[in-house]
Amino acid sequence: MQSRFVREAAWRIVLLFTVVGALTAAGLGQTVELTRWAIPTPNSLPYGIGIGPDGKVYFTEFNGNKIGQLDPAANEIRERSVSGGPFGLVVSPSGSLFYTLSQANAVETLVFTGGSGRWNLPTPGATPQALVAAPTGPGQVNLWLTERDGGKVARFAPAQILVTLPLIITPPTMVPPTSVQIPAVITPTLPELHPGNPLLPPPIALLMPGSSPPFTEWEGVGGPRLTYRVAVAPDGRIWFTQEASPLVSLDPGSNTALYHGLPAGTQALGVIVGPNGWVWFTDTSRPAIGVLDPTTGDVRLWRIPGGIQPFDLVRDSAGNIWFTDRAANAVGYLSPFRNEIVMYPLGPNVHPVFLVLDSDERIWFTAERGNYVGRLAIVPALGPPPGGTGVLEINSTPPGLHVLIDGVLRGVTPLSLTLPAGSYNVQLLMFGLIPVWSSTEVVVAGTTRTINVQLGGAPPSGGEGTLQVNSSPAGLAVHIDGTYRGVTPLTVSLSAGTHTVQLYSGATLRWQGDVQITAGTTQVIQITVW
Repeated sequence: MQSRFVREAAWRIVLLFTVVGALTAAGLGQTVELTRWAIPTPNSLPYGIGIGPDGKVYFTEFNGNKIGQLDPAANEIRERSVSGGPFGLVVSPSGSLFYTLSQANAVETLVFTGGSGRWNLPTPGATPQALVAAPTGPGQVNLWLTERDGGKVARFAPAQILVTLPLIITPPTMVPPTSVQIPAVITPTLPELHPGNPLLPPPIALLMPGSSPPFTEWEGVGGPRLTYRVAVAPDGRIWFTQEASPLVSLDPGSNTALYHGLPAGTQALGVIVGPNGWVWFTDTSRPAIGVLDPTTGDVRLWRIPGGIQPFDLVRDSAGNIWFTDRAANAVGYLSPFRNEIVMYPLGPNVHPVFLVLDSDERIWFTAERGNYVGRLAIVPALGPPPGGTGVLEINSTPPGLHVLIDGVLRGVTPLSLTLPAGSYNVQLLMFGLIPVWSSTEVVVAGTTRTINVQLGGAPPSGGEGTLQVNSSPAGLAVHIDGTYRGVTPLTVSLSAGTHTVQLYSGATLRWQGDVQITAGTTQVIQITVW
């Protein structure tokens, strides 16, 4: 048996996911329609953006010292004057607005048709910028913010919020939108893998907070350094990015911070946390979109073709990572399932900055230099071809595989879909990430097309032997010759000859080797993953 451990030094440079690469189909990025609403105040420098419960779009105007409200149904923009350089923005479920005032060193709340309230930060010259909401916390509202020049992250959790309630109706400005269709620029991009060491935990530090209600502030180790963005994880940890620093995760309950190392030269800027706890970030140095698995320490980086300064990012329900590239004047997305980056160039001197998804998963963004609020919406394909619809049924053994139809997540197996007649690319993903099966299927109107996919089926007839795969720890996913066969400990029958065995933990390749099977014998391999 010949084997090689993927954690050798050579693998620390780059790992090409052969399973993913072999099964990734051609790009399926679609044309989008860009709709632009020009902001009435010239050179306003819009930054923060949020969607209200009524579908209205709110944004900050840093240079204009205003908060804007766009009603896309009426094509109207209203503006409320504020002071102090509004930057980050959060819209509460009730429609109240919270935003940072970078120049006034404060956080402010505003009822757009009523009064406002302001709280000054305890650290002088902190320059508050990014602002995100937390689902829980000690306050009536619970927000987290970065203090860019103060080198801190802070929790804003007022026990009560009192604002005056005058009725203030600002006159609307009619803003007829302009629209243009932008074709997708699709580039296959295999990730670089920088393996971590799950047996070597990240450095830990005790960060004693300073409290001046409604603020609690935490400063990273090594003294103040520029602090950029902040995100709240499903487990309540707070992730933030700093200048020339690892990714930092803070447990506000214990005041402990973990410092997760990134590949040399990485400068993380934007940061979000996915539902599985993986941490996605923009890397402005390569430039690239990266993801950290906090459990293993593995980091993957997808370089952005033509990228310059990836700025902000958001995850859609299909698992695509949308991002703005400020200096490249583009909005794009990474499909980690397909290993593709899709770019939509916006034209010169636009500088898209922050972005957000609405309930229909359309992308809204602020254009810093373009001085507009933009919306990207997928242009639907021309209506169903003549002949109506058919049914596509997809079954698998084992069940529970994620199903992508033309690159869009549609559910898990077993799955039944009614689709317009036509041809579709179908992919099945293990663990929601690893492609294990792909096919082009034709749906005929008025009929049902049933697909039964069995992973790890019976071996071909002829001389056969047995392979036992054991691992420490157990429970690793076993792929043999590119096909998922089960988890360790595993015993399978294989045709005589050489077979390639791969062991995965989640989406991370832990071991790969070639095994020689002799008819009528049992080959046992024991793998210890470090």
